[in-house]
Amino acid sequence: MPPDPPAWAPTLNPSEVQVGTANGPGIWIAPAGTEPPDATDDDWEDPWRILGYLSDDGPTVGQSTDSEDITPWQSVVPLRSVITGRSITLQFVLWQLNALTLGVYFDAPEPTTGTDGSIDMELRTDAPQRIHAIGIDSADAERTFRIAFTRASLSAAGDMQLTRGAAVPLDVTLSALDDGGVLGYVKLGPRDSAARIAARAKASGSAKTAA
Repeated sequence: MPPDPPAWAPTLNPSEVQVGTANGPGIWIAPAGTEPPDATDDDWEDPWRILGYLSDDGPTVGQSTDSEDITPWQSVVPLRSVITGRSITLQFVLWQLNALTLGVYFDAPEPTTGTDGSIDMELRTDAPQRIHAIGIDSADAERTFRIAFTRASLSAAGDMQLTRGAAVPLDVTLSALDDGGVLGYVKLGPRDSAARIAARAKASGSAKTAA
């Protein structure tokens, strides 16, 4: 009989198939340099803010690379292919129109909202580009999957089409930027730690006892 594979070897494991369902609000934004929660069962706390409803396509993470082949004089076949450039993007379509989302879409300072909810934006040509921290949060069954960039800026914006019977879309693409050698964070782990589950069970038991 063949030997058993080591514990770390990949196997056909259906529990590792992840469905991309939003974990609560699902998308968060914060000032540049804000790191995501340490653990996948930790909450997104201030200064992280909910960015709002997205279209049902959800967010899309994209990657692209530039490479340079190193070919020796003695051969027509490269010895190596060296990556010379890399980019990671996050694209999504916002469905809520407010000061925060319009500021992201137009790459403009977030305007002050009036007491009646009104917004008056001036799109200036001399305004500096804005940089954000951005995070997406997805959960399926007992696992949470998070991707976050501590520095990201607008690199593309799609057309805003005002169509009868459809939500006005704010199509946004943010590109991750270097942050002291870190491009981003990828976190995959439990939705709830054993400690949090036990704390909730204890709180529930105490409430029943009090009743």
